[in-house]
Amino acid sequence: MESEVTPNAAGGSSSRDRSSTWTSKPFVVVPNDDAVNLPEIAAAAVKQFALSSPDIILTFVSGTRAFGTWKNEDHRAALQKGIIKIINACETWILDAGLDYGLSRMIGNAVRDEQRYRKSRKEYEMFAKGHQQQPHSRHSVVLMGITATALLEGKSDQPLQQDPLGTDPSHTHFIFVNGPVEAVAARQANLAVELVHQTMHVLQKIPNSPSNAPSSAAAGENVSEKLAQHEQIPLVAMLVQGDETALDMVEIYLKHGVPVLVVKGTGLMADVLAFAFEECKELGPGPHLEKFRLDMTKHIGRIFPASVADGSLENLCEKLLKCIGLAKQPDKELMSVIASSEYLSDLDSIVLPVIFAARSPSLNALPQQISKDFLLTMKLNRPNLARANVLRRDYDGVVLANNELFEKALLWLGRESFVEEFMEGDIAVHKFLNHSSLLRLFRLADNRDFFVALLEDIFPGRFSQNESFEESLVTVDLNLIIQQLTTLPKFLSMHELSSNYFGLYAHDAFVAERKAMNALMVWAVLMNRFSLAETLLKFCEDPIPMALFVSAMFRGLSGHCDASLTTKLHEQSRNFSMKAIDILDMSYRESSERTFDLLNQKFADFNNKTPIKMAYESENKFFLAHESCQIWLTRLWEGGIKVYGPTDSLIPSEAKLIISALLLFPINFWIQFDSKEFLKHQEADNAADINENGSLHNDVPLEQDDPVGLLLRNISRHGDPMDLSSPKNNETSEATLQKLEDLSLLESRLVSGKPTEPLSLNVPRKRAPPVIRYHRRRKALPFWRKVYYLWSAPRTKFWMFQLFYWVYLAIFSIAVILPSCNKTHLDAVIFIWTAFGVIELGLRTAYQARHDFPVSIRRRVIEIVVTIVFVLAAVILRRYSGLVRPLYTRALFATGLLYMYYRMISVFFPMNPDLGPTLYRIKRMILVDFVSFVRLAFPFILANLFVLQAVMYPDVPFGVETWRQGFHRAFFTLFTAFIQEIDYTPRCEATRIFNHSDTCWTGDYADHTCPTLGVISYVLNIQYWIIMRLILMVLLSALFAATMIKVKEDAEYIFKYQRYSTVLDFASRSALPPPLSVVGYLFDWIVACCARTKRIDPGHRKQLTQPRSIKLIDRRSAVIRSNESYSYWMGLTKEYYRKKAEEERERKVPAEQLKKLEFMTFDLLV
Repeated sequence: MESEVTPNAAGGSSSRDRSSTWTSKPFVVVPNDDAVNLPEIAAAAVKQFALSSPDIILTFVSGTRAFGTWKNEDHRAALQKGIIKIINACETWILDAGLDYGLSRMIGNAVRDEQRYRKSRKEYEMFAKGHQQQPHSRHSVVLMGITATALLEGKSDQPLQQDPLGTDPSHTHFIFVNGPVEAVAARQANLAVELVHQTMHVLQKIPNSPSNAPSSAAAGENVSEKLAQHEQIPLVAMLVQGDETALDMVEIYLKHGVPVLVVKGTGLMADVLAFAFEECKELGPGPHLEKFRLDMTKHIGRIFPASVADGSLENLCEKLLKCIGLAKQPDKELMSVIASSEYLSDLDSIVLPVIFAARSPSLNALPQQISKDFLLTMKLNRPNLARANVLRRDYDGVVLANNELFEKALLWLGRESFVEEFMEGDIAVHKFLNHSSLLRLFRLADNRDFFVALLEDIFPGRFSQNESFEESLVTVDLNLIIQQLTTLPKFLSMHELSSNYFGLYAHDAFVAERKAMNALMVWAVLMNRFSLAETLLKFCEDPIPMALFVSAMFRGLSGHCDASLTTKLHEQSRNFSMKAIDILDMSYRESSERTFDLLNQKFADFNNKTPIKMAYESENKFFLAHESCQIWLTRLWEGGIKVYGPTDSLIPSEAKLIISALLLFPINFWIQFDSKEFLKHQEADNAADINENGSLHNDVPLEQDDPVGLLLRNISRHGDPMDLSSPKNNETSEATLQKLEDLSLLESRLVSGKPTEPLSLNVPRKRAPPVIRYHRRRKALPFWRKVYYLWSAPRTKFWMFQLFYWVYLAIFSIAVILPSCNKTHLDAVIFIWTAFGVIELGLRTAYQARHDFPVSIRRRVIEIVVTIVFVLAAVILRRYSGLVRPLYTRALFATGLLYMYYRMISVFFPMNPDLGPTLYRIKRMILVDFVSFVRLAFPFILANLFVLQAVMYPDVPFGVETWRQGFHRAFFTLFTAFIQEIDYTPRCEATRIFNHSDTCWTGDYADHTCPTLGVISYVLNIQYWIIMRLILMVLLSALFAATMIKVKEDAEYIFKYQRYSTVLDFASRSALPPPLSVVGYLFDWIVACCARTKRIDPGHRKQLTQPRSIKLIDRRSAVIRSNESYSYWMGLTKEYYRKKAEEERERKVPAEQLKKLEFMTFDLLV
């Protein structure tokens, strides 16, 4: 496209192409005067154009007399892509000749396509979000042409271009330079440098005075003012092809200290300069100059044959040598050479090292420059360059402690590697995050559409796309959102978060950091920043609970988003679940005891829940299916008891358990009580934590004169000396200080790992004592305690409850089958037994609900209500037998018996490793496959119900019998075919009607119960049987078979998942099953009455009435974990990520090698 440009005095240029389309562009004119003040012109251009300060300026140097085609069009497209990539990443100025020719046209075409894309994207956002919503902001496009007017007027000597050139219509600004083309090149280069200087002066408010130049004290040496200014805004010159004038511009750029990037392989002057630079660099200093000049002369003559004819060959050679000399600096590199390739699409990664290498070490050491360079690498998203070229200069760690930069890394998409650098640099997150900064993260985050849609779904009508979030979002609504997604109430405390920010710690700095990380993780998940959440998980003190929490949040989000995102969110939830499982597996393989300690741990941040409980509440069946979790459940299931004897014994272990529980004396030779299953196996009321001979958990006796042992015994008798407010510690200050010193010694000897901080005597706050585990000396248990332990084990409860339930069902079955007048006593037994079962179920449900057990309260309430209604109805009907027919009473009892049998299946069968998965398959087949089958078959059944009845029995009087007969035939065809209905019988043939004189009688027989047969009857029956028997029933069998195969693996996970609720359900049951449970309830009521009258201490009441299995769970839950334990889990998480990254790199190696081979093959062919 050719254009004509006519400068005018109005501050704009009129560009007219051949389609007569006019577009106004801002411009500045440089007069043809040797005494022109270029700084003033540059300053006027900066002010008139009113542009924002750029992050980087790229000036392209190419030819105006000759521009050849690219050897590889893919390389040209890669360069265009790289330019657009930089423009979109940061504020970039692109400077070139501004012509509708050569390189300027190529860059203009790329910018034009980008502007069209932005326009279409803006229109789409306006349409999708509404006209009230502001579209996504993007960096402005500044494509500035420094154009020689002589080329526009056709006054230059151009052998390849006879007509005047035009300006490229995609350029946004122009600076027109008057004068001959040969003299304009120098002005173009000088003007580009002055633009940088004046931009620093005008836009960044840096005055043109030596005072603003970096001082020698700060930088280590004197730096000129202009150098310091243009270094602040990086300027890079790129040579692509080019002619003699391009070499003049390169020389000027090098004189000003501007780095030059030569793209080798594009042809013309770029190849000449690249060859000369590489040859000179390879030969090095020495007596090679004459040979080098000779080689250069030959090389220039081949590429520029006209220079031989006009005698300018020697001049070009001298200019090349001069440029190479200028590029050689003792402390910086001003010239770099890159090969033209597809890697030009990553132009930013090529330009950044050139910028850093072109600076002096003194300027690179300035803290302000380091921060600006790091911000530039973060904008361009080049973490590797930031690590290699910027952070290695930051000896004081100023960059990684900058909260503003950390906030930008969080807000900008795809900056997870930079966030990781900040976290590795030990940035104090709690000193960055408070309620205000958290609210700012929600307001300023890129692409917050997902979060706004979530708010609109949870709080309809309160939030909209164009509203700014109020402070109540983080103070009130945020916890409501978390609770709805994960069931965890009050997860975040904005008051505590802000107090920690100001140093007013509620606990200590370590807890404050963990709380801040929790809040940051919540923000990342709610913004659907999956990769950022993965990065933050590396630095969580509790990675497994946090991974389970994040998995639960993503799972909850899937129910509040568009259907297109549901699958992706489920995958993200599964991904974090697998991370928790993998880390748990690594720990389990290294140290199983540490793993079980974690599973026993109650985490205060997560509402004092254990990881197993968190996994169950979030329906994370994969985590609960892990081997360590199943072993944990097995230990709880066994309740500290084991059955002696081999597994292949003639007497099964379950039979030994039941016989021992009933007869008691076999306990001595069939039951083993293993104290290693729990931290404290033997129970004692308010027993001392140290046994009689002073042995600790590792069974190493303490010396009687050991001060640590003496202090331990003193703590066990008189309480914690750290509690200075305790009435038992009313001692002198000297004694208290001595106890503090002794306790510090105790911590260093008993707690694994170093203390998180030394014991401070100036801070009067209560520290938690170290976790110390003890065992009593192994003694022979009393027989009564063995009986108590045996009957309290969940495993024993399971079999005893099942045994008594079978007895109950046997009595119930006999009561149902006996005649009504002979079972009065059995009915009474059933009523009483069922009543005690309802009472036991109600009390157990209340206990489980009060202690936050995994139980469905709604289902339990329905079950209790249904059972109570059944008992009351049965009692009333038996007492007042004349109210209804005895048959209905018997039907009620039969229905109750059927329910009790089915209930037994749902209560006891899930614990069986064979029946449990099978039950899930059956449930899936009934609720999914059979329901789908019924929906499909219902239209056929309904249609043939009327059709067959109408054709075969047309004269049956309309009534209940009509409906019964039609339904019977249509529905039970699913199971059998009614062949006998289409047979001719002698009884019906005797009533056949041969003369149909009565038009109201339709059938062939006088007896309306005889079916009317014929072709129509046969056809209708055959089509129905084919559809139902040969198609739909076969389809149902196929669905069942497919489900059996599809859910084979999933059924195992579901079984292991549901095993948790079953184990805890039996662990919280009373030791005696109904109807014997009344004894246990009477005992609990007596204890409660004694506690109310203060005859029993509340602690003793809990010990006497709480199920022993639950007490064992509580005692297995550690209260405090050491700093070494936190470091272990964080280190394990980083090791896990390291292995994953290594596996990913190994996976990509074949593809990268193949790509390199393709490049090498192409270069050889070319």
